[in-house]
Amino acid sequence: MFKTGEWAYDKENKRPVKIIEANDLWGYASYNVYEPVQNRSYILPGDKVSNMTDAEDEFDIHYFRYIIISARINNELANGILSSIGDNIIPLPHQIYALNRALSKNKVRYIIADEVGLGKTIEAGLIIKELKTRGLIRRILIICPKGLLTQWHSEMKNKFNEDFNIVLPEDFGSIKRIYGEGNAWSHFSQVICSMDSVKPMEKRNGWDKSKIDEYNKERFKSLISASWDMVIIDEAHRIAGSSSDVARYKLGKGLAETSPYLLLLTATPHQGKTEPFLRLIRLLDRNAFPDSNAIVKEQVAPYLIRTEKREAVDAEGNRLFKSRITKAVNISWELRHNIQRQLYEMVTDYVSEGYNRAVREKKNYLGFLMVLMQRLVTSSTRAIKENLKKRLSILQSHEVQISKLSEDELWEADPEESVEDLIGTKSLNIKKEIIDIKNILAVANQAENQYVDAKAEKLLEFLYKLQDDENLKAIVFTEFVATQKFLKELLQEKGYKTVILNGSMDIDERNRVLEDFKDNAQILVSTDAGGEGLNLQFCNIVVNYDLPWNPMKIEQRIGRVDRIGQKRDVYVFNFMLSGTVEFRIRQVLEEKLSVIFKQLGVDKMGDVLDSEDAEVDFTDVYIKGITNPKDIGYYTDKLEGEIRDKTKRISEIKGLLKDEKVIDKSIVKGINNLPLQALLRQMYINYQFSKGYEANLIQDSFIDLNNEQVKKMLSEMPISVKVNRIPVLNVEGVNNERGYWSLWEVNINGSSKNRRIFPLFINQNNIMRLASSKILWEDMLKEESKIYFKGYKDFDDSTYDIIYQKAGDCAFNLFSKMKENYLNELSKEQEKYRYAFKLRKEAAERIGLAAVRIHRIKSIEKEEETWEKGIQRQRTIIPALKPICIVFLE
Repeated sequence: MFKTGEWAYDKENKRPVKIIEANDLWGYASYNVYEPVQNRSYILPGDKVSNMTDAEDEFDIHYFRYIIISARINNELANGILSSIGDNIIPLPHQIYALNRALSKNKVRYIIADEVGLGKTIEAGLIIKELKTRGLIRRILIICPKGLLTQWHSEMKNKFNEDFNIVLPEDFGSIKRIYGEGNAWSHFSQVICSMDSVKPMEKRNGWDKSKIDEYNKERFKSLISASWDMVIIDEAHRIAGSSSDVARYKLGKGLAETSPYLLLLTATPHQGKTEPFLRLIRLLDRNAFPDSNAIVKEQVAPYLIRTEKREAVDAEGNRLFKSRITKAVNISWELRHNIQRQLYEMVTDYVSEGYNRAVREKKNYLGFLMVLMQRLVTSSTRAIKENLKKRLSILQSHEVQISKLSEDELWEADPEESVEDLIGTKSLNIKKEIIDIKNILAVANQAENQYVDAKAEKLLEFLYKLQDDENLKAIVFTEFVATQKFLKELLQEKGYKTVILNGSMDIDERNRVLEDFKDNAQILVSTDAGGEGLNLQFCNIVVNYDLPWNPMKIEQRIGRVDRIGQKRDVYVFNFMLSGTVEFRIRQVLEEKLSVIFKQLGVDKMGDVLDSEDAEVDFTDVYIKGITNPKDIGYYTDKLEGEIRDKTKRISEIKGLLKDEKVIDKSIVKGINNLPLQALLRQMYINYQFSKGYEANLIQDSFIDLNNEQVKKMLSEMPISVKVNRIPVLNVEGVNNERGYWSLWEVNINGSSKNRRIFPLFINQNNIMRLASSKILWEDMLKEESKIYFKGYKDFDDSTYDIIYQKAGDCAFNLFSKMKENYLNELSKEQEKYRYAFKLRKEAAERIGLAAVRIHRIKSIEKEEETWEKGIQRQRTIIPALKPICIVFLE
């Protein structure tokens, strides 16, 4: 029988084991053994245990390849490269900078203010992954506009393998039926929800105070008290608000006060007004800027992480964005379109009269409806006709509808949503309006039957010129669903594969449409709400069929295709009806804006125009110009002055937002130069072959660091034990001395995170060749390398001891650096954890309900006590050095 402490061979699992205890009862032999690869002990019957010589006879070249590949990947992981990233994403230099900057201090509370298209979502994902890896966060909440829900969900899943639940308040009934009563938010540890679905409500038409209180309790208050470790708010400038009383700001403030970790994502943190900017900063730190009249860059810098497009490059230093070519497509009404012109003029008169009366009588909702009617008539004959028919039906039936949206919500809503909300607004002169609408509808019917819309005619002409492009992919933007449906019918009739996307579609519908557009369709017709949050780098043509009055909306549309990863130049075509008042206003405004930005040096339209104020200003100048055409010059001059002042203010504060930094491109180069996918693929193949399995790699996209099978392969690093013989190998085409090549692992406290793997080559004269050690490893890792098994060579204890001693000499310097780094990192982690516990306790102390507050604080204190005991144990250093494999090279 084997003796306790001896090494033996487990014939069933084909790996070395150490005998812990030998048993012989009534002629039945068994062994309690320790298996070091999986760090487990188990019992084996005597006939399953044999001498290590059996292991020598089982040499498998595939298993050897698996070992050296796995060792290389494990060493890179231990060095920190890709430790929390995965193979589905290779971060860009500025994204690595954002990650390192965010983690450089205990207080992870920042505004991430990269310009549009630079990947703020990716940066947030990197930070989430790293904080989770360190055990600092568990419960995560992402707040974003409704249109970005699916983008966040897919980015977190596809790029970081993080599962988030999209939770909407309308799902609460189902959640409670499944999980029972209580806080619905507490049932999910990683949640994405829309900003406006959870903001507090102060009033709503037809609701009393008790109903509003119940609404706020279920949505806002329960969300705040759900004990989030980390909160991320996307498009965070929307929560700054015009004052601290705005509902969105109250939402942000409530979450900021109860969460220790906070990221605010916005490309435009400062929009020319100091107070909203300060409100954002004070969400991160309540005590920031005691003197709001004296804000300097040094005060802002600790809270801000920002990269501008001109700074962003790839790992090779190349610019990230392709060229953008924008062309105006001016469309004239020809003689055949004369009824369309008449329709436009009739609607404009109807709008002018209705809007002016609404202003006089302070009926803002009716005024807003008139604005939308004007935009409908320039969109399409179908759009104005369908909506006027709805309006007429409501007026004739006297079914007046009260708007469900506040004025602020109307300004931010998609035009289609606003029309649906306002179409039933009470008329100020119902008899006259019914007559006017009937007259307009009569002309609309004639226009529809006379000839296709002039804009649609131009679109067909435009697409015809592109039809020879086999890879044609164009996105056509319109503001209204009626126009969208009209265009889909027209384009399909002409043979174009067309799909549509709008804000009424649910997540599954959106995903199906996007997949269809990517794989099959040529044209995607989308509304602004449908297009929000899309990543369409595979498409490079944007047609603005309807032009929003705020040019920033156009910029946001173009941003769907003009993104990182776009392979071709982006072409933008802006369709404009030249015979309209809107055309005259747009021409004047574009000329004035161009001069302003050129003179003051602000070339980023979003810095100035991405705000609710800008939306109001542009709508105001358009509608006043339409209702009073002779005063267009006055209104455009007035808006020019306001934009010039705002641009000047923003130009002055640009330095305030400048994030002085040095982006280390070498970090990403290191990642890019590691052929990770190829190594994982080869490791998988060789592991499967060594076990006698097939390696079916028709689809190998699943082979990444997040795959459970891959994780298992990487964790099963073998150790080499003293044996009487070792394999002799020959690497074809490699000129090397004869000698012993081995792989060794040095670790601290048996941790896979605190280990390094290094190669060692010693020639037959017992001389170390450190350079050859690494070169041989790299050569054997190559997929095309040919390694031949030549048999076995005797291997005595004295030779093993010489190799072990030299490995120890090499490993000591490595261990010394590892120890220093380990203790430094442990101290940093200790400081961060203590700070995190402090923040969590402070957040818990602000919970309103006493019972919940006390329970939460006690839970945190108990967790902290357990953690303190664990950190003290970690300060004990136990080094280990073990061989992974030893072979002789001819």
